[in-house]
Amino acid sequence: MTRSIARAGTAAALIVLLGGTFASSLQNPPPQNPPPPQNPPAQRPPVFRAGANFVLVDAYPQRDGRLVEGLTAADFEVREDNQPQKVEMFEFVRVEPSLSESTRRDPNNQREMEALASDPHNRIFVVYLDTLHTTVEGSHNIRGPLVDALNRIIGPDDLFGVMTPNLDPRLITFGRRLLTVEEQLSRHWAWGERNRITPDRQDPVEQNIHNCFPCKPTPDGRCVDWLVEDGARLRKIDDVLIDRRREDRTLTSIEGLIDHLARLREARTAVLAITDGWLLYRENRALAEEAAVIKAAAPGVGVTSRGTIGVANVRDNDPSSCNSELIRLAQLDNERRFRDMLRSANRANVSFYPINPGGLGTFDSPISERPIANPRVPSGVLSDDMRRVTERVSNLRTLAENTDGIAIVNTNDLRSGLQRIVDDVSAYYLLGYYSTNTKFDGKVRSIQVRMKQPNVTVRARRSYLAPSEAQLRAEAAAVASPNVAAATSAVTEALDVLSRLRPTSELFIHGAQDDTGASVAVEMASAKAITSPWKGGGDVEVTLTNSTGATVGTGQGHIDAGWRATLVRVPFAAPTSGVLRVTARLRAGNETVEDRGEIRAVSGRVVGDPLLSRGSTAASSPLRAVADFQYRRTERAHVEWPILIPLDRREARLLGRNGQPLAVPVNLTERQTNGRDMLAADVNLAPLTEGDYVIDVTAGSGADVEQRRVAIRVIR
Repeated sequence: MTRSIARAGTAAALIVLLGGTFASSLQNPPPQNPPPPQNPPAQRPPVFRAGANFVLVDAYPQRDGRLVEGLTAADFEVREDNQPQKVEMFEFVRVEPSLSESTRRDPNNQREMEALASDPHNRIFVVYLDTLHTTVEGSHNIRGPLVDALNRIIGPDDLFGVMTPNLDPRLITFGRRLLTVEEQLSRHWAWGERNRITPDRQDPVEQNIHNCFPCKPTPDGRCVDWLVEDGARLRKIDDVLIDRRREDRTLTSIEGLIDHLARLREARTAVLAITDGWLLYRENRALAEEAAVIKAAAPGVGVTSRGTIGVANVRDNDPSSCNSELIRLAQLDNERRFRDMLRSANRANVSFYPINPGGLGTFDSPISERPIANPRVPSGVLSDDMRRVTERVSNLRTLAENTDGIAIVNTNDLRSGLQRIVDDVSAYYLLGYYSTNTKFDGKVRSIQVRMKQPNVTVRARRSYLAPSEAQLRAEAAAVASPNVAAATSAVTEALDVLSRLRPTSELFIHGAQDDTGASVAVEMASAKAITSPWKGGGDVEVTLTNSTGATVGTGQGHIDAGWRATLVRVPFAAPTSGVLRVTARLRAGNETVEDRGEIRAVSGRVVGDPLLSRGSTAASSPLRAVADFQYRRTERAHVEWPILIPLDRREARLLGRNGQPLAVPVNLTERQTNGRDMLAADVNLAPLTEGDYVIDVTAGSGADVEQRRVAIRVIR
């Protein structure tokens, strides 16, 4: 059941976002007012090495407008607050999207979603539908190009979410499947609210503002149209206030989105903002003075329109509250907020790709509006209208340029414009360094990335916010478990497997059995693999015997030149059970090396026993079998457990030797290996120092819940 709910999660969120009027289209609609999700511990980006911050920087070097491939870490110069930094993690990432819905699997729960989102190798996209500043025509125009672009962008490991000004950012559901979202965007394309003659149904305050200022009282007792100056026009005061309120709501929601993404991940997040843009209202003292027209007593306690006792508010059309909202909106300084928002986006590594769905536009006001000219502004209504269009577009360009995004404006060819975004986000370099500034002072630190090659420009992360001592103490307290002794004992038991690692060992074996056979990893010691004749590889023979000494199966494999390990599949000659003894022989030329061990019987009902592999930090890199449980910091640890029954729960974390969770993400997914369903855990080891760690996985199906722990050792 969890899967079906999760797959509908993004679509359900979209339905709520676009007005909540068609929740019946899903079998499991979300509650109208869902509580904010609880942030699980240990999902912060990696910041591990004693006394240092680990910082991730995404970089987009270009020559003649095209990304430059084939660069190395030596081609980049990274500075923090003008101090040189050593690049210790370097990777070129190219993402090839998968257009097949069957290859995309949504996270199954909040914990898994946040774990995937915190992994820097999983790209995150947020589609921000600015309903308040997009016309119905614009929302109609963008639906096809937007879905097409998402299909081109979203790869198998990427996540995307949808947000509007009416959604709390903490309730964004990140998923991978696009089918239901495409259906909802196509069916409910009229989500744009700009220039509608009716108030926004999601904000009852708009209707109350209309009720607050129906007309302007005159000294002689009449009530006339309440007009105020708005540039070269005279407009009704309620319309002016609602425009200001809508811009305030949009900026507030974007500020909340940036703050949420900053807590969720350190790596880059791309926000595709569908909007006609904003005017960035400044303080208007003349408008604030209109509050003196309605004489109001000080707010008092009385009976509200809902029949309750309390202080009157704007919902009750109380003159005091109406004037308070008028003054608040008149004193907005959205231009300053916008500048602050750009700085916050840079610290949070959030890039905006604003897209103007209205295309080429000349006039800011709808054709149906009959403007009243302001005699105090000689430029005229038409000139002022065109100025507003220019300001909106200019602000969108500023947003993109200052957050390393691309603005798609002044074009009716939205598909071509979105293709530019697809090209821009499809490949990049990921750099990591340990800051030489070891203070945990909670201050903003600037990042400068320069290229050493000539004629190459680069867009890269510009700053980050260092953690404070208080923040680190709070996080340490949050992850502390009341069952420390029990957890430490379980971790110690898992670490026992590393005790077999000896400097004199020449060969290692590790295996797992299932109903039809066993899979055995055979690995040479790293020191032996570089000597002759072993550096040329070798042939492997594996024999399995039962407790009576009878052979139950044999298998052969080969270790390629330059590699250390292979995985040998040994089919059972007849059904067998119990502990098996395994003998592995490796031959190269006239030399032979042998190792013996045991493979225990399948011990679980939910998942089987694990097999380990290693790969580079790139998610698409080939995997090689591991039997010695040792990894370098430049590698990725990959562990797979056979899935014995369908899962409805899966969680993972990385533990230290003391059993405490570490703030290094474990990416947990389901995949197929040789036709079998597997639960796979991936950990990029760059943030870790040398030492022993435990990958802790919980898998469940209904009442059956199992916890699996695999110990690994990180070496130089």
